[in-house]
Amino acid sequence: MPGSATDLAITAVDVYPFDIPMHEPFRIATMVTSRSPNVLIRIRTSAQELTGWGEASPLHSITGETQGICIAAAHEIAPLIVGRNPLEIALLVDLINRFLPHNSTIKGAFDMALYDIAAKHAGMPLYRFLGGRVRRMESDLTIGIGEPAVAGEKAMAVLSKGFRIIKVKLGATFEEDEARLRNIRAAIGPDITVRVDANQAWDVPTAIKSLRSFEKFDIEFCEQPLRAHDTAGLHAVSRAVSIPVMADESLFSPADALRLCAADAAPYFNIKLAKSGGIYSALQIAAIAQASGRTCMVGCMLESRLGLSASAHFAAACESVRYYDIDSCYEHSEELIEGGLTLTDGIITLPETPGIGAAPKQETIDRLERAAQ
Repeated sequence: MPGSATDLAITAVDVYPFDIPMHEPFRIATMVTSRSPNVLIRIRTSAQELTGWGEASPLHSITGETQGICIAAAHEIAPLIVGRNPLEIALLVDLINRFLPHNSTIKGAFDMALYDIAAKHAGMPLYRFLGGRVRRMESDLTIGIGEPAVAGEKAMAVLSKGFRIIKVKLGATFEEDEARLRNIRAAIGPDITVRVDANQAWDVPTAIKSLRSFEKFDIEFCEQPLRAHDTAGLHAVSRAVSIPVMADESLFSPADALRLCAADAAPYFNIKLAKSGGIYSALQIAAIAQASGRTCMVGCMLESRLGLSASAHFAAACESVRYYDIDSCYEHSEELIEGGLTLTDGIITLPETPGIGAAPKQETIDRLERAAQ
């Protein structure tokens, strides 16, 4: 074990723009992007061999952050934690939250790096450090908004990769969304699970009309049909349709989870580390969901295998998590991470090495450091 717990101190924080090329532009109802404009955080400690890595993947229409905002915020956060003990995660998270109440994505990267350090210090894979266990976790693979005529072909491409769960982004016109789902279901048959995500695209009447019409396609659930603030609307839609509703953009913090539970707005929650501000708060959201009898999914933005691995470790530690959307690395045209989770026919396997078990490849680090000079 590197160093004693009381002697450890954070000595430096490195902040890197981390652009990942994508196979093709990815479109959702509220934005389109042709790259993953991420940010990497490396926290170094007084035990030279003990470092932690974290990743931020900002999608501005969801979290209100861009890569530039995340980088600027990271340089403001870093002086708050240098000199402090990295194992005192609760204290450091509270300190960062008090200084910067919003900016959940970059705060999640700091949180991720701190947990990486703590689990490495304990000599345990992160899911074990969090009290988790090995269990079956099966991810979907997402199809972005596109032309209805090629939707069936896109769905068959998902199956060719071994996945048996398909997530379909909605939010075009009603006719286009219906045609896409019709073509997908016709191509894949009745036995493949299909779930949909509207990414805040609809109002209450449109959501009710759409979901009632889409029932014939055997949809497992629908993520975030309404604008994030419309808690009453989520409640109304949940009561009016048979397809279960999942709160996503409506759910960032433990306080949001309590509000959604009090309103009985949705039976399912989607937890993302980029929204919660990291693992520390995500654990609280999962506990609230479990106490209220709600089922959770762990989702992602456009993280590499680094951020996805951290999310999967968290998922393995939470019994309320039963659904998994940990697939963004399939959008990337270049693999820049060493280690991390594996996805075989959609089944997630976590690394057993201490910490997150994933880090940028050495050539990736060298490239980032040259660019930072």
